[in-house]
Amino acid sequence: MTKYRLGDVLTIIMDYRGKTPKKLGLDWTEDKNDIVALSAKNLKNGELINLDKSHYGNSALYNKWMKDGDISVGDILMTSEAPLGELFLVDKPIKAILSQRIFLLRPNNSIVLPWYLYFYMSSKNFQNRLNGHATGTTVIGIKQKELRNIEIELPSLSIQKSIVRKLVPISKKIEINKEINANLLELITLIWSRYSQNISNKVPLKKIAKDIVTGKTPSTKIKANYGSDIPFVKIPDMHNKVFIDETLQSLSLLGADSQKNKYLPANSIMVSCIGTPGLVSLTGSIAQTNQQINSLVLDEKFIYWVFLELRSLSNKIGNLGSGGTTIKNLNKSDFSKLEVVVPDNDILLDKFNSIAKPIFESIHTNSFETNKLNQLKKRLLHKFV
Repeated sequence: MTKYRLGDVLTIIMDYRGKTPKKLGLDWTEDKNDIVALSAKNLKNGELINLDKSHYGNSALYNKWMKDGDISVGDILMTSEAPLGELFLVDKPIKAILSQRIFLLRPNNSIVLPWYLYFYMSSKNFQNRLNGHATGTTVIGIKQKELRNIEIELPSLSIQKSIVRKLVPISKKIEINKEINANLLELITLIWSRYSQNISNKVPLKKIAKDIVTGKTPSTKIKANYGSDIPFVKIPDMHNKVFIDETLQSLSLLGADSQKNKYLPANSIMVSCIGTPGLVSLTGSIAQTNQQINSLVLDEKFIYWVFLELRSLSNKIGNLGSGGTTIKNLNKSDFSKLEVVVPDNDILLDKFNSIAKPIFESIHTNSFETNKLNQLKKRLLHKFV
């Protein structure tokens, strides 16, 4: 192993913090046919998310903003704060404006392979070092000078190539699974929209729900409330997910049983209603959520239909959030009154479910496999990197 400073194995770091369109005498066009602006909100778990909620700019803004040139295949994007340390490896051509709280790191290929550096920076070892150089209390972040000075250890290029050969196929399979699921979700959404276009029957959620559950957080003062028995869903777990089987934090049976009325069965629909309202996911197994999420327990015939209906109402749910300017809050009472379009006869629902059920089951199977592959990749990262 050879020791380096991170900055010594990079040919460039792009860092446009503080830059805004107005400072350049221009503005966002918000035309989705223009060039997307990437911020820290768009990087999560190694992928780009929520691009439909990004700003967009024209070529004039791009040329003034991206003074160091275009993003290239092999570049690594890293969030500088809120949150710190999310990564994305550019493995196919992309044209984008690097907006708030993002570094672009370009590896020196004569020292380190892009995939190896990406895996290395994804490791717990590097993430701990990154946090060790960070500053801030409420918002943790890192300055470019500190980022450059992080000490890393790299093996020879031949060893790097050997490790990359083992890890890249796993990452590619994870990416394929996600693409398949995105296509399946797009397909069933299209089918649902055709089924629903001539339906005018609107009902409030409380009329069709067996139960509406607002989550709760067990006392954090009792450490025994937390463990690995029951998934405990929070908003960060919901981004870009249809089914949730794994969560960043789990409850022990003791903690979950301390609030037995908060248990959710598999295939419950979870909707974020505070902070980032409008995210919609399904429980992959028995779970509980925190207080930022309202969940619907429905008769099986309604599950997939209402899930897709609520996804289509995501922006409306966000706009219904009331409260302060920084925290949006859609309370349980208002949530239960939200009206959704549903068929008024079981024949149409049964016909739709005969198509939807196998598609959702395939999505869940792929998601479950992806979780297992991510676990395998973490173990291999710990072993080889």
